[in-house]
Amino acid sequence: MKHALVTGYLNGMGKGTYEALQKAGYQVIGWDILDQTDAVDVSSVESVRAGIARFPKDLKLDAVALCAGIWSEAPFLQTTVEQWNDLMGTNAFGIFNCVQQLVPHMNPGGAFAVIASASAMRGVSFESAYSASKFAVAGFVEAVARELAAPPRSLRINAVCPFYVRTPMTDRALIEKERLTGISVEESYRLEGAEVPLGYVAEKEDIADFMVALLGPASRYVTGAVIPITGGAHCGYGAVLSSYNEKENYNG
Repeated sequence: MKHALVTGYLNGMGKGTYEALQKAGYQVIGWDILDQTDAVDVSSVESVRAGIARFPKDLKLDAVALCAGIWSEAPFLQTTVEQWNDLMGTNAFGIFNCVQQLVPHMNPGGAFAVIASASAMRGVSFESAYSASKFAVAGFVEAVARELAAPPRSLRINAVCPFYVRTPMTDRALIEKERLTGISVEESYRLEGAEVPLGYVAEKEDIADFMVALLGPASRYVTGAVIPITGGAHCGYGAVLSSYNEKENYNG
């Protein structure tokens, strides 16, 4: 039996990855800050240590999917220090924290797959803090890949960079965007879908299935990769933002 761990497993892409790993035959441990029984906050060293302390005796992991993350948007001059610290703490430090503490609990040849973002490939207006946190994730993955690959660990680590995905987190962010711009949530999804060559905004399963592939033997020769999963939207990503710039109350 292979063992996996998924952070942010109660919602969105984390939930999709958790379920997809179960279907693939893994015994899966879920970590989430919203877990009412054994919450794990990836931005806390102590919380991650407590989660590891609850592992069954002698457990070794074969796959780790790091999906916990937060998203918020604001014009740069309205971005608060609290927003910056929250995004960096969860999105960037949370990845560093989990990888560093979980490496000793991995089987040789195991793999990490990390959720980054299309905003880790190109800076996006109104996402100065979010983009910075996700660029940090991409840089971290490239930086540690060679170290983790060295025998006897022979661990792989890769990041995926989704464009918009229909998740509760995206819904919350678009509700805030509606307040700032007057563009409704569904209209935002429509606009973003129009930017995708494949013609639609991703569902969580579109990302989860690829996460499972990255964690398994089919990707045994892939490490240190930062991979767009955008339906092709990264090929010219950003044009749709002109429609937001036309909204005076969102220009700061």
